[in-house]
Amino acid sequence: MKITKYPQSCLLIESNGTRIVIDPGSFVAEKYQADSFGHIDAVLITHEHSDHAHAQLIAAMKVGATKVYANRSTQVLLGDIVTDIVSDGTTIDVGALKVHVRDLPHVDLPDGSPGPQNTGYIIDDVLFHPGDGIKIEGVDVPVGAVPITGPDISPRDALDFAKSIHCKVMIPIHFDGYPSNPEFFVGLAEKVHMPFKVIPLRDGESYDTDGAVA
Repeated sequence: MKITKYPQSCLLIESNGTRIVIDPGSFVAEKYQADSFGHIDAVLITHEHSDHAHAQLIAAMKVGATKVYANRSTQVLLGDIVTDIVSDGTTIDVGALKVHVRDLPHVDLPDGSPGPQNTGYIIDDVLFHPGDGIKIEGVDVPVGAVPITGPDISPRDALDFAKSIHCKVMIPIHFDGYPSNPEFFVGLAEKVHMPFKVIPLRDGESYDTDGAVA
């Protein structure tokens, strides 16, 4: 599986001819057009915030048979752009890939109030993208996309979350809106003896999961 990082929490997943984009939000729309991604089989949206779901960009990606998956809260906001509503605990087939749907709490907002409905996606039992969530039970994956900063996410929170999902590789996400240096986490994880490797990706840079899965 090939994972390519784009701004904020956006990832392009490619495996066995299937191509999925997760969370193409406003930071992506500032730098990229829909055709920058080529053909997309599905767009997965974790929650309704604009840095994860840019309506115009998603609509432009929705070409032909391309599906757009989101939870009920996000569908209410985006309307007909969403083709399929997902539910916690279900599995969807996207081309050659199986996607397990797991709801988890969005971190608290800057004023301390709860966030919106937040849905994470486990791609082919290899990669977990949690949206803006950092607390979940029963997830065990080789690769975790981990939000490293936000209104209620500390460096320790990020590392503890990666450890809790038993990943071998942590890919930092969500550091454009609340600026943070993902390279910092490489040394930090080593310093506190975390059982995983941190792989910071620049925008447009890719990681092949073969080593993590082996």
